[in-house]
Amino acid sequence: MPGERLWYSNTNYILAAMIVEKVTGRPFAQELDRIVIRPLRLTGTSLPGTDPKVRGPHPVHYSTLFSQDPNPTIHDATEMNQSFAWTAGGMISTTSDLNRFFSALFGGRLLPAAQLREMLTTVSTDGSSWIPDPRYGLGIYTQKLPCGVSVWGNAGATYGSWSYAMGTLDGKHRLATHVNGDWAPLSLFTDVLSAEFCSAKS
Repeated sequence: MPGERLWYSNTNYILAAMIVEKVTGRPFAQELDRIVIRPLRLTGTSLPGTDPKVRGPHPVHYSTLFSQDPNPTIHDATEMNQSFAWTAGGMISTTSDLNRFFSALFGGRLLPAAQLREMLTTVSTDGSSWIPDPRYGLGIYTQKLPCGVSVWGNAGATYGSWSYAMGTLDGKHRLATHVNGDWAPLSLFTDVLSAEFCSAKS
């Protein structure tokens, strides 16, 4: 029942974009470019729609297509029509752009203070997330590392590409990481975040 527990759904991101299009009368990609991409100079970020090409320098994306075979075939999934995910995962970006975006977001440069506070109000996932024990806000989550430090941001995965973009709540210390093989264990990202943020604590 609604209100009983959190359950992650990509549908919410699709609905949010549809609301933007209804209110503005313009395509979401156009509004995204006008409000976020151009003002923040995110030159490596786009919402390509049905275009399968990745523009500019980029890694090859290797995927097992989530096969359960102990010795799966590895596929090149670099060029892929990601429009099925649209605003829930159809964007292309770079690690530097991710750091720039989240620094601006958490630094209060994208949202009014009241909206930012609402976004940062989190709830427990009760074990329903693929991220290790996070608390979810609106489009972001916070994760407590083994050393007790909490980091804030978001993560995503698709065929051949896993990304984490996390950092301090004030947006001043950020780390964006990417792995171009979708069989990598999630513990890899926690280890990298711990190395970056736990050592800074000591």
